[in-house]
Amino acid sequence: MIKKLKSKIFFLIMISLSVLVVGIILGFSILNYTNTIKTATLMMDRFSNFKDKEMLDKQEPKFGIGNKPESDIEIEIEGLYFIEVKDCNIVSNSDTSNNEELKEYAIKVSNSQKETGIIDKYIYKVRKARENTNMIIFMENEKTILHIRMLLIFSLLAIVLSLLIIYSISKKLSELIVKPVEDTLEKQKQFISDASHELKTPLAVIEANADVLENEVGKNKWLTYIQNEINSMDKLINELLLLAKTENVDTTKTYKKFDLSKEVEIIISVFESMAYEKNVKINTNIQKDVIMNGNKEDIKHILSTLIDNAIKHTEAKNNVTIELSKEKNEIVLQVKNVGEPIPEAEREKIFERFYRIDKSRNRSEKRYGLGLAIAKSTVDKYNGKIEVICKDGVTNFRVSIPS
Repeated sequence: MIKKLKSKIFFLIMISLSVLVVGIILGFSILNYTNTIKTATLMMDRFSNFKDKEMLDKQEPKFGIGNKPESDIEIEIEGLYFIEVKDCNIVSNSDTSNNEELKEYAIKVSNSQKETGIIDKYIYKVRKARENTNMIIFMENEKTILHIRMLLIFSLLAIVLSLLIIYSISKKLSELIVKPVEDTLEKQKQFISDASHELKTPLAVIEANADVLENEVGKNKWLTYIQNEINSMDKLINELLLLAKTENVDTTKTYKKFDLSKEVEIIISVFESMAYEKNVKINTNIQKDVIMNGNKEDIKHILSTLIDNAIKHTEAKNNVTIELSKEKNEIVLQVKNVGEPIPEAEREKIFERFYRIDKSRNRSEKRYGLGLAIAKSTVDKYNGKIEVICKDGVTNFRVSIPS
């Protein structure tokens, strides 16, 4: 639970800070790029207007006394090129008769539907000259383009560095936020363990005195009530101790390889008499030679809890099906029964400690809502997953554990 909480807080902080910081860096980069292109295109517009005026003067020459015709004037601007493209063909160009590269760029830009941008070492702008004809203006400005590319590189480096810093900050913050919760939970676990051990002794004394009293006065309903409650208390204490034990990750050190298939068959055989008394049939589909690295007692408790629940929630003359298989890199154990489906809103809650759907019924049957909580803690210890699936009147508890 602590790991999941820490992971959720970590990802929440990480995503929030990443979106904020990356957004600021990208916003700055885009703004800088846009302003640079805008400045260059404004300059290109100014020169292109000058070019348009020159072309107009060529078409309508004006002569004055002692003046040379303006049609002979050529406006040449170093690094600025004008190319007209119509239907993917070059119509006219300025000073680019030997520059095949620019002609290819002009056709490519004309087809790209973009009005401004960068291609190779040129900044370009597209203007509508005539119908189906585009005027492509190229400005050769390696210094500006280098500046833009360096800005892009620095932006990417800043993003990577920021993400690394954010990762470290998020990890530290998530640990600090979860620490009080973790400490409280540890104290709770310790209290449950200590209290359970402390209750064992007085309970054993009460049980012994009840047995002595029964030998002296004989059986009666009052002693029967006392003995029944002693058994209920003993069951509750054992479950609390088991819960504290399963939540202690140090127990994973005792894992050994064993034949899970045989172990499952042995556990099933224990419940055959219980199923027979309730007129419920147990069907099995156990894959042979499934080897597991773990603790036999853990598997025994998981499967016993699921089979016990399945039989108790199955009406007479119905079936309980138990399946074991190895799928890819995980071991899958399934316990299915026909019965009343678990409401969707309750399917996650049933794995919480002391949670019971039918409280009155569970109380009368001396069920405390710890069985599935212990099973889930045990499965979590193996980095596995336990879930309940209700479909077509069949309730399926599915356990998957990495092999």
